[in-house]
Amino acid sequence: MKTLRKKASKVSSPAFLINRLASVGSPLALAIVVAASLAIAIPAAEASSTYYRWKDEQGKLVVSDRPPTQDIEYEVVSQRSSLVRRVKPGEGAVPAEVKPRPGNEFEQTDTRQEQLEAVARNPESCNRAKDNLDTLNTSARIRIRDQDTGELRFLSEDEKETQRQKARDIIRVHCE
Repeated sequence: MKTLRKKASKVSSPAFLINRLASVGSPLALAIVVAASLAIAIPAAEASSTYYRWKDEQGKLVVSDRPPTQDIEYEVVSQRSSLVRRVKPGEGAVPAEVKPRPGNEFEQTDTRQEQLEAVARNPESCNRAKDNLDTLNTSARIRIRDQDTGELRFLSEDEKETQRQKARDIIRVHCE
């Protein structure tokens, strides 16, 4: 009786069915295998892109795929963006989501600005960025060393605009 149950559970397992369909070799079977693989893989990838973060009793940072006990303040953090959901003590376990939706409303936080404010102002970086921006705003052709080949080349207008934006960002962080 036990061996029959083992065989029946093996036959009905998703891995067995996928392997069986893959061995058939027909286009329909291949399409079913691909669809089944995606159906299994996508939710697993989604689940691992969000985690929980809090500090324990000793003040050490704890990162987990499961929320802490109900009496601890914690954050739900997305690895794909800078969005964070802060959860107050007593709120308990919440869905691992950083974007509000009907039935799961909350105030989301964008941590990019907090990270920028946490950086200490650096006068040297400020001056260098201002000098770079002044140079980028002239009509002069600017040469840089190519990272791949090591040879000198001229910046395109698109590259100059990208560098201008980087310089403005550095000025905002280190000068203002």
